[in-house]
Amino acid sequence: MGHEFAVLTHEHELGARLREIRPHLFMSQANVLDIADAGVRAELLSARRRGTRVMLQVAWPWPPSFPKEREPVLRSEDIADIYFGENEPEQMVTFTKETGKQYHVVPNAANPQMHYPGTLNPRFQYDVVYLGANLRKKRWFVDKVLPEVRKRWKLGLFGPGWTIRDNALRGLSRGLRGARLYRLAGRIDRGRIAISEEEERQLYRSAKVCLNFHEREDDGSQPHYIVNQRTFKIAACGGFQLCDEVPAIRKYFTEDEVVMARLDPADWIDKIGYYLSHEEERVAIQRKGAARAAADHLSTNRVRLVLELCGLLENRQLGHG
Repeated sequence: MGHEFAVLTHEHELGARLREIRPHLFMSQANVLDIADAGVRAELLSARRRGTRVMLQVAWPWPPSFPKEREPVLRSEDIADIYFGENEPEQMVTFTKETGKQYHVVPNAANPQMHYPGTLNPRFQYDVVYLGANLRKKRWFVDKVLPEVRKRWKLGLFGPGWTIRDNALRGLSRGLRGARLYRLAGRIDRGRIAISEEEERQLYRSAKVCLNFHEREDDGSQPHYIVNQRTFKIAACGGFQLCDEVPAIRKYFTEDEVVMARLDPADWIDKIGYYLSHEEERVAIQRKGAARAAADHLSTNRVRLVLELCGLLENRQLGHG
């Protein structure tokens, strides 16, 4: 959108970097930026006095993996102009109640440079396809849905963690990182990529039904209540999407743009079978989903939202972002 963009890395000192760049907007995360450090908070305040808007990504309840000493700071001090995250607002009611701070959701999105309707590729003309990692928090889907799909239709399964070889490479990469051999670990990680960005477009466009599933606890709950990026990517790439039932999806897509299934294996199988045998309806949903994603759910839409939240959208003289 014409704005300059700079990054803050571990090699930079926060205050010096903020004075060097003098950004209109500084974005960081509460689990990355050491907001428990009084010096860090002083530098943020100083930057805000110079006119920099500070956006801080937060999660709540405070995740166990986040440094515990930073939580009290969010409760007692106002260190940012905007508090945001990918979590839907329904999950963040306690954040507002316990900290007194307003929360804004900046949803996931598709990237217009990568996610747009791809060309048909005979290699990917599966009945059903799933692209995603084999994760413990998707165990219900992996155990209850995918085996039945494999029995009935031609299934394409792509992503990390599905083969013995890939799991071995993941273990090797982890060991190399522990030994600080980051370049070699990165080379191993790149070798694990089974689908390129170009192929991902073709995969979603060529398969008849694309499956999507959100991370959940064993009881089926979704405490990390988000709409994942794949929801937007499949639609933007022109794929027909069957997704697990996440009510928040209806904020972004209608029933004739993205189809949802309950946590009931029979519901998944029934809907896959129905749309495989009703091509006209399936194609209509694909087209409407792609049009909605292109209009409302690209990263450019989210950039506009961020600039709007910060009161920067109409400032055409912005230099650094």
